[in-house]
Amino acid sequence: MAKPSVFIGDFEPLRAKVAPAAGCYARLKRECDSYLFMDVPQTHPAMSITFMGLYIINLALMHRLCGERAYLDAAVRWMRAVCGYTHWGNDKKMADIDLSASWVLFGLSLGFDWLHDQLKDADRELIAAKIERHAGIFHAYKKATEGQGWSTEYWQNHNWINMTGLAAAGYVLRAHGLGGQAYIDEARENFTEVFSRMADDGSNYEGVSYWRYGGMWLFVYAYLLRSEEGLDLFSTSGYLQNTFYYRLYQCAPDLSQQLNFGDTHDRHSGHPACVYYLVAREYRDGHAQKLGDLVVEEFLDDEARLSKVRPGILPEAGLEYIWYDPTIVPRDFDDLPLTRHFPDLGLVTIKDGWGRDSKVLTFKCGYPGGKKQWLQGWELFRSKHLDCMSLSHHHPDNLAYIMARGSVFFSCDDGYNRTILPMHHNVLLVDDKLTDAEGVSDVYLDSARRRLKVDPGYTPDTSYFGTLDGWFSEGGITFFRGETSRIYPQDLHMREVSRFVFTDNLKFVLFIDRFSSSDEHLYSTICNTDAPATKNPANPDAPDVHADPVCPANQDNPAAVSGECSYYYPDVGMNYHVLSDMAITPASSEHTVTSIMTPQEPDKMARTTMRNLCHHSAGKIRSQLFAELFHYDDCAAEISLSNDMVTVVTEDARYRFVRTGASISIFVSKGGVEGGIERRYECLCSEVAR
Repeated sequence: MAKPSVFIGDFEPLRAKVAPAAGCYARLKRECDSYLFMDVPQTHPAMSITFMGLYIINLALMHRLCGERAYLDAAVRWMRAVCGYTHWGNDKKMADIDLSASWVLFGLSLGFDWLHDQLKDADRELIAAKIERHAGIFHAYKKATEGQGWSTEYWQNHNWINMTGLAAAGYVLRAHGLGGQAYIDEARENFTEVFSRMADDGSNYEGVSYWRYGGMWLFVYAYLLRSEEGLDLFSTSGYLQNTFYYRLYQCAPDLSQQLNFGDTHDRHSGHPACVYYLVAREYRDGHAQKLGDLVVEEFLDDEARLSKVRPGILPEAGLEYIWYDPTIVPRDFDDLPLTRHFPDLGLVTIKDGWGRDSKVLTFKCGYPGGKKQWLQGWELFRSKHLDCMSLSHHHPDNLAYIMARGSVFFSCDDGYNRTILPMHHNVLLVDDKLTDAEGVSDVYLDSARRRLKVDPGYTPDTSYFGTLDGWFSEGGITFFRGETSRIYPQDLHMREVSRFVFTDNLKFVLFIDRFSSSDEHLYSTICNTDAPATKNPANPDAPDVHADPVCPANQDNPAAVSGECSYYYPDVGMNYHVLSDMAITPASSEHTVTSIMTPQEPDKMARTTMRNLCHHSAGKIRSQLFAELFHYDDCAAEISLSNDMVTVVTEDARYRFVRTGASISIFVSKGGVEGGIERRYECLCSEVAR
C-alpha cells in the first residue's frame, strides 16, 4: 500500500475525479504546460518568488495525476533552482523569515513529499537539507521574536502564511523520518490562538485583497491539520464557517470587482476560486460553488490581468483541483437576504438585488481591527506583554461608505496607502482631523499609543472605538447609526460625531450627520468619487462647484452658502444633495494616492485617483447637522430640512426623520404622499459615556 502523501493522503480519489472535474483539470494542465518551457532563474530574481512554491505544487500534482515525465522534470528544475538560492526573499531585512520564504517552503515541502520516490538521491538530499535549513530559520525567528512582529500577530496575514509554511515543512520532515515535530507543535499552538481569536462573523479587517491573499492560508492550514492530525477546524471555527459571506457581500454588483475597504491594491484583487470550492465542499454550500464557477468561467482573465496581488489566481490552479467537488450543485444568490450586518467589524452591506446591474451600499463603523481583536489584543498586551496587533491594512474609515451600481463605482476608498490621511476616506472631520495620528500606515494603533504615552492608565479597549447601533432591516427599509466621537483627538472634546443611515431598497440613501462639542470647531463632510461632480441641472439656484486644491474651511470664507448644495455625476447618473442647519462652504479637489505594494518589488506601485468634494462649516461652532441625500436618475427624490426635521419625498412616498432625545423617529407614508398610511420606526441611539 502506498504511503499517504502529506496534505493529500491518497492520490487515487484525485485521479478518479479527472473526468467529472474536467474543467479544473484542463485549467491545471494549461497552467502547468505554460511552465514547461520557462527559463528557470538560477539566481534569485529581483522580485517576489512566492509564485515558485505554487509552480512546484502544480507540477508535482500534475505528474501524480497523469504520470507524464515532462511535469516531473519541470518540477525538479524549479526545486533545484530555489535550493540554489542563498536566501529566499528580495527584501534584505526580511529575507528567509517572511512571505517569499514561507510560500517557497510550503511548495518545496509538498513537492518533495509528493515526488519523493521518483527523485534522484542527490536531489532528495539537496531538497531535504534546504527544507531543514529554512524551517529551522523560521522556527528560530519565531521563538526569538515572540511578543513582537508576525510571530505573535495572531490576526495578521504574515503570521498565517509563515506558520503554514513551517507546519507543512514539519509534517513532511516527520513523514520522512527527519524530525519536524517541534515545527508541527509550534504551528498548532499558534493556530490554536489564531482560530480562537478570529471574528466569528467571518469579517476581516484587512479588507478583501488581504482576505484573498493571506486569509486563504487559514483554509490551507485547516485542511493540512485535518489531513495530518484528524483535527477539524472547519466544524469548530465560526470564522471559517461564515467568512465566505463576508467576501460575497463585499462583491460589487457585477460580482467581478470588490468593494475596496482597507488596503486594496485594486478592485480586481479579490477572487481565490480555490477557497470558494473548499467552502462549497466543506459546508455543502452551493452559493460558494456558484461564485467559484463564475470566477473560473467568466472572471479568470480579468482577475489574472488586472489584479496586482501576486502570485495571483492562475498559480492557484492546483488548489482549485484538489478542493473542487463536482457533486456540489451551484446555487444562485437570489435566495440570500439583500442586507447583511457583520457586527464584529461594524460592517453593513445593502443591495437592491443580485442582478449584475444592481445597486449596493457598504458602510463601516466599529472597533479598530474588529471588536474581538481590539478587546483581546489589549488584554494580551496587559496580561502577557504581547504586542500582537498590527492594523496597517485597516484604514481609519469609521462612518465611511462605498456605493456602486453594476460595474460602475460612485464613491470610492483610497486603496493601498502607507501615508493615510483623513480626507482620503468618506468620513466626517473636525478641524480637518479624524485621528490623533495621520500620514502613517497604522493610524489607529499609533493614535492609541500616543494617548498611552500621555496617560499610562488609559484603556484603549474601553475608550477608543466606534459603534454601530439601532440596526433595523425589514421589507426593504434599512437603517442604523454609527457613532465614533471617541476616535477624534481628545483635546477636541467631541460629544458626538454620528451618521444615521436610511434607505428604502436603495431607491435613495440618506445620511444625517451630527457633530457636537463643548468647544467650537469647523466640521466637514467628505465625498470621494471616481468621477468629478458637476452642478446639478435640476437645482439651478444651487452654488457652483468651487475648486479648492487644499480644501480646508476658514472662518471668513466668502464662498459660504446657506440652504442646499446640489450636484450631479453624469458618468454614473447620481444626484447628490447636501443641506445643513448652519452655513456651509463647498470645495472640491483631486488627489492621487500612490504607494509601493511590497518592498520585494519597490518599483511597482498602486495608484488611486480620487475626486474630493467637501462641505465645511462656514465658521467655528459647537454643533452642526448635515443631511446628505443620494439618488440615481431612476428615482426622483427631494430633501428639505426644517427645525431639525429632515424630510425626503419621492414619487410615491414621504419620509420624515426627527431626533427626539436618544432616538431618531422615522415616519414613512406610502401609497401617495398625502393619503398614504404612515408607519413609525425608532432608531435607538446609544449615548457616549464620558
